[in-house]
Amino acid sequence: MAEKKKESERKMMMEIIDVYRSFKKRNVILRRAFGEMASRMVVFCLTIIGITKLRSSSSTHEREREHQQEGKGNIMIVEALLWGALLLLLWLSFKKPQGLPPGRWGLPLLGYIPLTTKPLSQQLTDLRNKHGDIYIWRMGTQLMVFLHDHNLIREAFNRPEMQDRPEWKSFRFNIKEKLGVIASNGHVWLTNRRFTLKQLRDLGMGKSKLVEAVHTQTRLLLEEFKKQAGGKPMPVPHALNIAITNIVWQMVAGKQFTLDDPRMREFEAMTDDLVSSFGLAAAPDFLPWLRFLIPPPILNHVCQINNMDNLRERLLQYFREEIDHHKETLDPDNPRDLIDAYLMEIEERKDQPDNTFIEKDLFSLILDLFFAGKETTAASLVWLIYYLATYTEAQRKMQAEVDEVLPKGTLATLQDKARLPYTEAVIHETLRVSSLSAMGVSHAASKDTMLGGYVIPKGAIINSSNITIHHSSRYWDEPHLFKPERWLDNDGKFNTKKEGFMPFSIGKRQCVGEGLARMEMLIMSSALMQNFTITIPPGATLSLESVPGNPFFRRFITQNLIVTARN
Repeated sequence: MAEKKKESERKMMMEIIDVYRSFKKRNVILRRAFGEMASRMVVFCLTIIGITKLRSSSSTHEREREHQQEGKGNIMIVEALLWGALLLLLWLSFKKPQGLPPGRWGLPLLGYIPLTTKPLSQQLTDLRNKHGDIYIWRMGTQLMVFLHDHNLIREAFNRPEMQDRPEWKSFRFNIKEKLGVIASNGHVWLTNRRFTLKQLRDLGMGKSKLVEAVHTQTRLLLEEFKKQAGGKPMPVPHALNIAITNIVWQMVAGKQFTLDDPRMREFEAMTDDLVSSFGLAAAPDFLPWLRFLIPPPILNHVCQINNMDNLRERLLQYFREEIDHHKETLDPDNPRDLIDAYLMEIEERKDQPDNTFIEKDLFSLILDLFFAGKETTAASLVWLIYYLATYTEAQRKMQAEVDEVLPKGTLATLQDKARLPYTEAVIHETLRVSSLSAMGVSHAASKDTMLGGYVIPKGAIINSSNITIHHSSRYWDEPHLFKPERWLDNDGKFNTKKEGFMPFSIGKRQCVGEGLARMEMLIMSSALMQNFTITIPPGATLSLESVPGNPFFRRFITQNLIVTARN
């Protein structure tokens, strides 16, 4: 009899453990929905309820019939109390925890879903006007913190506990690991950033080799614009994208492609498709419980996750072939490019215990450089063309300055920068008004901390609201107008020190490719204005709105323009 009782108790204990584990598996979602302490209480309550069920079941075999009713009654009371406690916790989860910044809290699991057609930039501005320079917006299970003050952003983005990137799979070019320089954290990020900055300095920033690469691509770009000149409305030549891609590829792999190379066309299509997929692919990151409700094949198809994975793999295969070629032809005494330099680092550090230089990290780093160095610069140049076509007086002033400083047929260099203040002003005003990266690149809090007098919990996503700061009357007079003159002092000299200007972010994770992007925009924009006048077709209008659907990257709408060659 005693043996049977022990065996019964052992089985019941195993069942209790199974109940606890079944709820514990769901604790990741509970923690995101209700908070750390509340989620633990939810798991505890559900486990105890499960235990009482099991005890009720087992008691019918071990107790006398006359005690069954009394035991069931006690168990029902315990269950009722626990269910009441659980409902109380659920109700409390609707309330925003004390100490957080003001803002939109919303519902558990869903967050706050706005029922409005307003653009995101207008919603962020409205929230700033209502709540101040720091507020929250719970999007799904993600707690987003938005910052609308330059000094507050500088403080946040220079603090060690706010240097991480979010745990978003869609954010990574390598879906399984946080590698490269954009999505990585900690030691991996720091070593990759230092390596990349060193390579940019060693390979080119301002040096003749990279400047000549930019000049070569600029001349090819001018030839494509000449083919388009003649009065027929056409979109900005796709050669602009290819020119920027070639500059990055020269730095990374020491090569350039011709404009009609089919591999280049394929690569362009893949990177464009990858960027376009980011918006939908982020849905499971904000609503992770979708993965439990919707079968993976359906979810991955609807959210374009399969498409992104396929694009990543095709791009990685593309780079794999180039890396293999570099391995076969590497001369350690004469490194040609970034791939050579990275392969040498892999060999040099292979026996170090904290080594992060591995081949799959090189894949991610190359993808990061293409995304940061190609997509943003090419899009910024198209926005510049759109603004100059719209604000014709600014175009005339820029042409006059370029004509005065650069002899016909001469391309600018960094040494000409100081003599082209209005051109610099046009570039900076384009970066301000277009606000390509509307919310910057998201940071994440690595631990509970304080900012602006508010609690910022571990895991919170921190965003600089670049677009609202760039369009704020606090920092800019008539902020929604394109006015390059705002960047010039009374003597007509360019003034780069402007509070409230952060197109390349600020702080320790500021864009590593900023210098290259500025050089490309200076050389290419001045060359275009030296050789062409760009206008809007008669009777047409040019939209300066961005393509809807992607809150992180403001892509231009493809539209027709007229290119006229200058004498």
